[in-house]
Amino acid sequence: MENFKNKILESNIVKHFILASCCLIVLFFVWLKGLDFYTLHNNHIVVPNFYGVNIKDVDSITDANNLRYVVIDSIFDQHRPRGMVIRQSPDSFTYVKKNRRIYLTINSLNLKKIIFPDIYDLSLRQAISKLENLGIEVGDLEYRVDIATNKVLDFSVNGLAIEKGQELYVGTVVDLVVGKGLSNEMVIIPNLIGLNRNEANNILKNSSLNIGVEIYGASVYDSSTAIIYKQYPISDQENKLNLGSSVDLYFH
Repeated sequence: MENFKNKILESNIVKHFILASCCLIVLFFVWLKGLDFYTLHNNHIVVPNFYGVNIKDVDSITDANNLRYVVIDSIFDQHRPRGMVIRQSPDSFTYVKKNRRIYLTINSLNLKKIIFPDIYDLSLRQAISKLENLGIEVGDLEYRVDIATNKVLDFSVNGLAIEKGQELYVGTVVDLVVGKGLSNEMVIIPNLIGLNRNEANNILKNSSLNIGVEIYGASVYDSSTAIIYKQYPISDQENKLNLGSSVDLYFH
């Protein structure tokens, strides 16, 4: 009789153990499924490419993709449209969860102003450095006969004379009148292949030359990042141009 009772007791313990184990397994799977639902497991969203998009158009893109965005920084680049997205995080075409925040850096919406410095009688190289440090772009170089070679004699914006101390917007293009000297000095044409427009302009100005015709291929989306694949005249140790001459550039 005692043995029978023990067998019944042991049998109940085994049954309860098996039942408890089954319950734990079921609860574990329920917990996993709940976790998947909470974290949206296997429900990913592909991050759109916001580069080049104006900030006013970002709302419609994020709403359509169940995403959110935050503008975390702005920079000033005169070669790109104001309000254009410059960087994003996470990168485009990566996978994120629903309602994920996309962090954007845009080109500043507001133009900055600077005080035009005194560059009269500076060398061309000194004037270029001073203007570029302030965000002013050097435009055309006009050479006049003068005893001083490559000395700045005058400056203007769109043909209108400007003076030191005058307020200008960052990115303004300033044309310079430079002394030619009393000789017919010529300069070697620099090699501009593989450079963007800004880099090419800096090199040409420091070589006392101008950008001529600019031709962009049909595939160019952003002229500031387009690369020069051809120039005319070509760069050659024997090819030389008069001060103030132009070089035509082809971009792709």
